[in-house]
Amino acid sequence: RTSTSKMACLLVAANAWLLPPARTLYAQRQLSASRSRPCMQRQPTARDDVPPVDKATFVAAVEILDRELAKVGGVDPPKSLSEAEGSGEAAFAIGKTTAKLPLSEVEGLGLVEATYLVLVSGVTTPLVESGLQVKDTIVSVSVEGTELHESTRALDLAATAERLTAAIKTAEENGVAEIGLELNRLVELRYAEK
Repeated sequence: RTSTSKMACLLVAANAWLLPPARTLYAQRQLSASRSRPCMQRQPTARDDVPPVDKATFVAAVEILDRELAKVGGVDPPKSLSEAEGSGEAAFAIGKTTAKLPLSEVEGLGLVEATYLVLVSGVTTPLVESGLQVKDTIVSVSVEGTELHESTRALDLAATAERLTAAIKTAEENGVAEIGLELNRLVELRYAEK
């Protein structure tokens, strides 16, 4: 295996400490398995037939990540997004955007599996500058100049890492320095001040 495929395989367990216990065990088994066999041994099934994640599910997943990040940071969790929306303090929508993941920054991307979707849980400064944010969810990956365009919608953490690994490998083989990411982002809507 190349060093890049090893890095992408490690994405499966990179943030296992953020996962509930059952998912932690799963991620540890995946990491152990990735050490004994190539990460790309099985191809995940395309899930383009799955409808997009609804806003309530996205909000619930972000709230889980917010609570876990607060625990790790030793701070109080922020106010619940669903409570803020229910009280009229805030409104949220799912926005669509794109970003580039430079191959040199792959190790700076942290992912975590929440209910029904995989969220970005950590990014380095260069990744923020390229358009990624914590709490984004990756909808698809692509490599410019190639035919690779893979959906990651409704895939679990291991399958998402496999798609990222395939994109990284394709980029390396074609001399491309980055992979394209299509993202969904929870956006807070506010009234304009008068």
